[in-house]
Amino acid sequence: MSQKTTRIGLIGYGQIGKTVHGMISRNPENGMEVVFVYDQVSQMMADVPRELVLEELGDFASRKPDLVVEMAHPSVTREWGKTLLEKTNYMLISVTALADPEIETMLEETTRRCGTRAFIPHGGVVGMDALRENRDVWDEVHVTMKKPPKNVDCANAGIDPDSIIKETVLYDGPTRRICPMFPRNTNTLASIAYAGIGFERTHSTLIVNPSWDTATVAIHAKGEGVELNVERVEGITGVTGASTPASIFNSVQTIGSKGPGIHLR
Repeated sequence: MSQKTTRIGLIGYGQIGKTVHGMISRNPENGMEVVFVYDQVSQMMADVPRELVLEELGDFASRKPDLVVEMAHPSVTREWGKTLLEKTNYMLISVTALADPEIETMLEETTRRCGTRAFIPHGGVVGMDALRENRDVWDEVHVTMKKPPKNVDCANAGIDPDSIIKETVLYDGPTRRICPMFPRNTNTLASIAYAGIGFERTHSTLIVNPSWDTATVAIHAKGEGVELNVERVEGITGVTGASTPASIFNSVQTIGSKGPGIHLR
């Protein structure tokens, strides 16, 4: 029996977008097809086949995507989330957008009204299933993120990363407030908060040290009779951990792949 190919639209063509596009395109049997690529900076799409370039995001529906994947910035969800979900399914990689309660409500209401779905990728977070499955059990969830300052986009926080010469705590408090301060760095923290006990009750700490050359995310969750401690250490390029593109592709594949074989969901 033939399988319907899932039509994928990509928003954002930086390091992650290019890698995910390549992963989809290299395996034509995975049941997915990229039908458009959009980036606000047109030069970023210089190596994209002309027929795939979408000049104006408002024209996305003409490509008839089954799923649009945002890999750019939380502003995309703020400005386009409702419009996209009125026509198709939507995966937002910039999960920090959900720290704004109005955006979260808008997405939920639009999906109910239009019968579409919004997806949040696990983003390589180890222990996400345990956080979600026990969200009614946890009394506390604390997430610590450690990075070199050069790999943190500090523009929104008004901090010069070059001025940091020793280990420094850049933030310590509720996850909701760190997301707009460091929107490109804290999608993992936002995903953990959303999966678990929420943006207000999840406590986040961001620590930087110029002597480090890896990124660390450590999760500590505790409830009556259960405790979770998970730590992931990986290399980092720019603001992105080494595992991020592969984890995003896996999330897209889980949703979109209709190729032959046995699929673990």
